[in-house]
Amino acid sequence: MIALLELGYELCGSYQTRRTGTSSAYQVEPLSSIHALADFATRNPSLRGATKAAKTLRYLADNSASPRETKKAILLGLPMMYGGYGLGIPRMNYEVKANPAARALTGKSCFRCDLCWPEAKLDVEYQSRESHSGEEKRIEDSRRTNALASMGWTVVSVTNDELDSLVATDAIADRIRKHLGKRSQVRVANYHSRKLKLRRQLGLPIGYD
Repeated sequence: MIALLELGYELCGSYQTRRTGTSSAYQVEPLSSIHALADFATRNPSLRGATKAAKTLRYLADNSASPRETKKAILLGLPMMYGGYGLGIPRMNYEVKANPAARALTGKSCFRCDLCWPEAKLDVEYQSRESHSGEEKRIEDSRRTNALASMGWTVVSVTNDELDSLVATDAIADRIRKHLGKRSQVRVANYHSRKLKLRRQLGLPIGYD
């Protein structure tokens, strides 16, 4: 199911890898959407894999901007029975309109949140090495965080190294869970093994560094 999920996120996202194109590319038009995929599955129930695809759709989100964002959404959002943290699938690259104070602070009329739980005013940002380096970018990110905070939002940053660390991902997921008001009780047998399996399937390290 995980490989199918990653394909679904890519089809509904603004990036492509060799799964869907001849080379990697970003900021491209989505090839499909959850609505379109669901409609196709509904109209073609007899096709091989249609039932599995329909089951997968409930864990998809539109508008992922990169493979790493996809991995993060799957890790955090999938139910514990699949090795995820059970936090619910977030909205991806969700647009939040700036109020006058936030606009004055940043000069922006809106903000795009990488992984977003709008009802909880929670924005989880993926801080990639490529797009978040340099003093100018650091200042811009700080202003953005302060602007969202002034609107009652909480911003949680996840670096590349943190996503690659099981311990760091556990800690970040715990913080998000508390913010969302979700219980941390694990009711799934062998949850740790399931969690490690999911990381392997996503191509993420399973070490504790």
